[in-house]
Amino acid sequence: MSISLPTYSRLELPLLGRRERVRAIIATGLRREFRRPAAIVVTVLGAAFTTITSIVLLIFAQILIPGQAADLTFFALPASNGLVLFFVSLMAAVIGAGLIADDMQSMAFTLYMSRPITQTDYLLAKAAILAPLVAMVTIVPLLLTALVAALLGRVSWAIAVEAMGISLVIGGLLTAFYTAVTLFLSSLTRRKGIAAAGVFAVNFGLTVPAGVLAGRIGNPSILYLSPWDDYVAVASVAFGATPTAIDWLAALAVLLGVTVLAALVTYLRMRAVEVITG
Repeated sequence: MSISLPTYSRLELPLLGRRERVRAIIATGLRREFRRPAAIVVTVLGAAFTTITSIVLLIFAQILIPGQAADLTFFALPASNGLVLFFVSLMAAVIGAGLIADDMQSMAFTLYMSRPITQTDYLLAKAAILAPLVAMVTIVPLLLTALVAALLGRVSWAIAVEAMGISLVIGGLLTAFYTAVTLFLSSLTRRKGIAAAGVFAVNFGLTVPAGVLAGRIGNPSILYLSPWDDYVAVASVAFGATPTAIDWLAALAVLLGVTVLAALVTYLRMRAVEVITG
């Protein structure tokens, strides 16, 4: 009788590739947000209130704006709905402020980077978490408003479809702007409360003073400092309505420039974080 030690074989599990890891980050982030009561409440209330008020504004557009024609300009008023500014700020603060700040606080960012993904992969995954939720306020209400207008016979289906296309473009512009700026602010600190305060400071801290100063000194150029006024200027011209006090091309350049700059600086900040791999 012989006695021999047992032998074991270890099963090597294949590592997930970059695409699978990016999809895992997105899926995990979305599941986490949809499990947070604050995120659910803000998303539901934001989508509901902006949609309802936009439809109400559309229905009473001819009363609010005497002589308003039932054409594409019909949708300029819902597009400049002030509740969009409030809820997009709230959603960006509640949902987006902690997307990077929490990872930096828990050092989860270094864990992500120790795997086969890049800073670009990481940022795109975070943007893919925030952007669809922000779009619930910036795009979906405008699409539903155009649909309701066609169903009620306020405008023709051809105009409604055109309005939907324009809504996708200008809503996408606003979504990209707030996604890039929010991720930038979230990358500046390990405390999401500070990032959330920064979101409101960028929105209301620029919009309100810019409006007051522009009226007091009679210089509308100050409104370029306000992201919301820049968006309204672009939206008004896109729907063929009366242009605002500022040039829409310059306003578009400001929005696109800030979006690209915020994304670039966020990327450089992520590159600057020391990560040990191996």
